[in-house]
Amino acid sequence: MTRLPNYFMNNRLTLSQYKLTNFLACQRRFQLRYVRRLPWPANPLPARTEQLLQQGQDFHRLLERHFLGLKISLETIEDGRVRQWWQTFQSHNLVQQLPNNARFLPETGLTVPLGSHLLYGRFDLLVIGEDDAGRPFAHLFDWKTGRPIEAGELKNRWQTRLYLALLAEGGNAFWPQGEQISPEQIRLTYWFVQEPDTPVTIGYSAAAHATNWGELQQMAAQLDEAFAKDAWPLTEDWSHCRECAYQNYCGRQGAGTAIPELDEAEEPDIPNGRLLTPELP
Repeated sequence: MTRLPNYFMNNRLTLSQYKLTNFLACQRRFQLRYVRRLPWPANPLPARTEQLLQQGQDFHRLLERHFLGLKISLETIEDGRVRQWWQTFQSHNLVQQLPNNARFLPETGLTVPLGSHLLYGRFDLLVIGEDDAGRPFAHLFDWKTGRPIEAGELKNRWQTRLYLALLAEGGNAFWPQGEQISPEQIRLTYWFVQEPDTPVTIGYSAAAHATNWGELQQMAAQLDEAFAKDAWPLTEDWSHCRECAYQNYCGRQGAGTAIPELDEAEEPDIPNGRLLTPELP
């Protein structure tokens, strides 16, 4: 059996959409944050930004409780904005068209092997079941409390590409018999609380999966090369530096500063206890 070099074994990472995005933006930032694990020396966010971030997190926890079957009492939601979001969500039944045999799995993680690393995603809501023809299907839902994003941009984002690819590669972990789910049976719906009447649903295909998985494998190979050579080049696009807290490490203070785009449901570095890991062959 072929053994991996020690530098691969010692540097096996769990790669999320955030880590992939950071690696593509700047390999030096990736090294400082995820390899050397230097503290993120960010300045405190403005109070309003912190409030919006907390409200988004509270809303996600509220929907997790809802899809776990727990009763939500309007009187217990202290924040007025979150209460309004909840009422908006209640008036838009996003899952009414799904088959009756569907299973609802909120805040569920999935990891699959990617070269010498692991690929990980955590889904706001995963709905699985069988269609009328008895074929397994998977429908992801992602709740967004920030600014609405156009369908074209969403389709090209690594969150979309990663989540769909994860299910195509490892979705059989959710079926007792390990049934293989075809890419054409996978969907991802983004729901923006600011535009509740216009959710964006993105389908998948075998051709799209071949492209996505190929690029992910290429990224994993680039990461292995960076470990092997211990070479982590700085980005040539200084716009990435404006929202990077590691400017001082790299001498890029001249790039200026900007408040980073927030995601109220950012994945943890270490997968939680509900992580599903398909068995390796």
